[in-house]
Amino acid sequence: MNRRFAAVALSAMLALAGCTSSTPVAHDPGRVVRPVKQVSVPGRLYATKGRALYRFSGTQLTRLRFGSRVKDPAVTLTGDRVAVAQLQDQSSTIVVSDPNGQNRQVLTPSSAAAGSLWAFAPGFDRAGHRIVYLTDRGKQPSSPQNLQPNDLGVWSYDLTTGQSRRLVQPVAYTGGDSDPGYRPGVSDQLIYTTYLYGGVPTEPVARLTWMSLRTGATVYLSPETGRNFEPALSPDGRFVAFIRAGAGSDDLYVMPLVPTYTREPRPYPSESAALIQSGIIAQPVWAPDGSAIAFLMLTKGSFDLFILPIGMDNAIHAAGAAQAVTHGSFLDADSRLAWSP
Repeated sequence: MNRRFAAVALSAMLALAGCTSSTPVAHDPGRVVRPVKQVSVPGRLYATKGRALYRFSGTQLTRLRFGSRVKDPAVTLTGDRVAVAQLQDQSSTIVVSDPNGQNRQVLTPSSAAAGSLWAFAPGFDRAGHRIVYLTDRGKQPSSPQNLQPNDLGVWSYDLTTGQSRRLVQPVAYTGGDSDPGYRPGVSDQLIYTTYLYGGVPTEPVARLTWMSLRTGATVYLSPETGRNFEPALSPDGRFVAFIRAGAGSDDLYVMPLVPTYTREPRPYPSESAALIQSGIIAQPVWAPDGSAIAFLMLTKGSFDLFILPIGMDNAIHAAGAAQAVTHGSFLDADSRLAWSP
């Protein structure tokens, strides 16, 4: 798990180093700052800063009182329940509550026979009956004399039965998989990021992956080289927004999906994806009606929240300029966003 946090920190430092053309924000103001001309946020959009959870709705900004450090908010389609990863010093758990952080239910254990456990990135299915998440649960006991992998795998939790099961076994010593999400409109498909090592010389690779929960079959949607990650599914399940790492950039792309996959499509869908926004971008999420994508973008040394209108008249495209919801606020770029009506 420490490898994943180190990678995030390194990515942020490289991003800062690459943005020499912008004047850095002087310092973290310690609070979320809205620009003078405020953007009205439709519905309820969730983000974190300093491991505290905030909700944007219209021009209102609310800090939710969870009483602990959290990341990776997720929300049901109706907005009646919120899930987060609740952080402790050496572990984390998935917690579900009402939208104000009350009536909390802890879904995953913080420890097991193998030691402390990590759990992150919860995501509800369309009906709100299941949660997909990441955890190192099931790892083997490890010690300095006998190191064992503790990579994050993809698991699901059934809110009706209270049972968890592993869906994906990660590639060992990669840090694990990430960004899991149920595909809207179907009950048995999942999209996530697989982390691998590949190429000559060997380097980290991130591949967008489709999975059938019915058969367990997986299909890669991006090439075996490069880094494509953080998939975010549109509300109708027809498109995926994702990040493609380039030379000094993490750009936002959108690609279409076909109803199902039986083998790897060639060319890969990611190769014909449309570039939507350039920059150092993280954590895309679609508006509940599919009319916009929110994301975090590095601007003058600070990760801030932006909303980009999306058009689909002839082909999917940006329908205007991205609008800044926050300014100089240093939001948590390693924490997912969530958006409900």
